[in-house]
Amino acid sequence: MSATRKSQKMDDDSLIENTAQEFWALTGAAPNYPCALEMAILLTLPLEVYPVANLRVSDITAWTRRVGIEHVIPGRDRRLHGCLVANRGKGTIFYDTKDSEEEQRFTLAHELAHFLLDYQAPRQRAVAILGETILPVLDGERAPTLAERLHAVLDIVSLGTMSHCMERPGDGLPAGSILDIEDRANRLALEILAPAALLTERLRQTALQGFNARLYFLTQLLITEHGLPAAIAAARARLLLRKLGEPTFRDWLLGTTG
Repeated sequence: MSATRKSQKMDDDSLIENTAQEFWALTGAAPNYPCALEMAILLTLPLEVYPVANLRVSDITAWTRRVGIEHVIPGRDRRLHGCLVANRGKGTIFYDTKDSEEEQRFTLAHELAHFLLDYQAPRQRAVAILGETILPVLDGERAPTLAERLHAVLDIVSLGTMSHCMERPGDGLPAGSILDIEDRANRLALEILAPAALLTERLRQTALQGFNARLYFLTQLLITEHGLPAAIAAARARLLLRKLGEPTFRDWLLGTTG
């Protein structure tokens, strides 16, 4: 990895950690695990949460028409884990009540991450740089002027309504996680639900030896104490151990790499 890319990765890791910490700071209390995330969202952010059984794209489309939002979600009508619709500085998260409690928790965290990273943060940056006169542009009420278009900040802001749908399903992290925007949302969702620093400290306290033993411990911790779905817990555990430099050469020699 080049020095520039390594520096960008470190900056991105700091952004994810800081964003998660700022979210929980808004609640005024440290989170209890597994997180009561829906209540935390409703108390801290301009977000509504809608539970829907057997959630489909058509449910989102019917809702946007009912509330007078002109927005089309691309693709065919299909089952969804969840969906975020953000408009005029506010948002609505939908999730499927037919999913397990663990899957619902991760869906809420994933869509929350999209709101924080991909909608709210760029919007706040645009207002900070260009002033509140840019709000009608961000809300899709007028086109940007030539001078406004010259500002690079507008290149990263969703103009008008933004939506994101969490497709069904797959093992491990959601499909599309190789894309940067999805990867960041997944990472922030996991940091909100199970902070890396906390997991690393718990792992240190066990003094477990061997990659397989440490992987099993982390996976079970994420399932039982943090309420993650099993496949996502296993993926999170592997990613964290990889970040810590595991499996080690000794693990390879002893055949304890799974």
